[in-house]
Amino acid sequence: MKVVLFCGGQGQRLLETGADQVFVPKRATDAPKPMHLVGGKPILWHLMKWYATYGHTDFVLCVGFRGEFVRAWVGNLAGKRADEPTALPGVPRHHLLDGEAAGWSVTIVDSGLSAPVGQRLRAVRRLVDSEDLFLANYADGLSDVPLPQMIDEAHRSGAVATLLAVRPPESIHTVDFQPRSTTISEIAPMAEQDVWVNAGFFVLRPAIFDILHPGEDLVDAPFGRLVRAGRLGGYRYRGFWRAMDTAKDRLILEKLWSSGVRPWAVWEDPAHEQFVPWWPTR
Repeated sequence: MKVVLFCGGQGQRLLETGADQVFVPKRATDAPKPMHLVGGKPILWHLMKWYATYGHTDFVLCVGFRGEFVRAWVGNLAGKRADEPTALPGVPRHHLLDGEAAGWSVTIVDSGLSAPVGQRLRAVRRLVDSEDLFLANYADGLSDVPLPQMIDEAHRSGAVATLLAVRPPESIHTVDFQPRSTTISEIAPMAEQDVWVNAGFFVLRPAIFDILHPGEDLVDAPFGRLVRAGRLGGYRYRGFWRAMDTAKDRLILEKLWSSGVRPWAVWEDPAHEQFVPWWPTR
């Protein structure tokens, strides 16, 4: 199954991260968010490794801001590679033949310097249009969600788009007021309430391109249309998930990695078995 990873974000809320915590750039402000490091590896590597553990090794990287750093990093993943043309003129598919990423295929597409996620997805339509299902990810968070079960749910439901829904981990408190009053009636941690957020992990059908209009982001208007049509699915998961939006988030993930508590690193689990999909594959 193809995996589309959105790698064009500038990571403005990570600007305070030290320059030694990003891949390649001379200044931290140069780094696309997926190039910020956890355990000495870009978060992009952790995600690709996670998908590959479940047998999904055909990656499409939508680059934008400082895309050359993503290209340089991919170039370092393997000493040998074989390239083939794709449906996009001048955009090759790199088959990595050795090193830690042996067996992976990577296609890097310049999807615009400041394009929203929806337009980055539209830029690679010709690469995924023939798929029954394909995967997509904001490339700025990690989880141990059981991917095969999420795909299975998306396949069975017939939803055009299925997103991973998680409980917010932040220590934010919600506030309720008494009617027509400034008196607070309740204050409670958001994490303890029945609130779910979009985690940025998606299973999509090519029909998404009939919903996604030029200039739109992926979620607001398109997913709103799917909601009204009853075609948006959600996989609710209470396990580990953490986005890397800020330097604090990166520090939390770094501490988890250093401590050996790495829920997303399923490839390190000796009990993990390679998943064999039952759905149609190409």
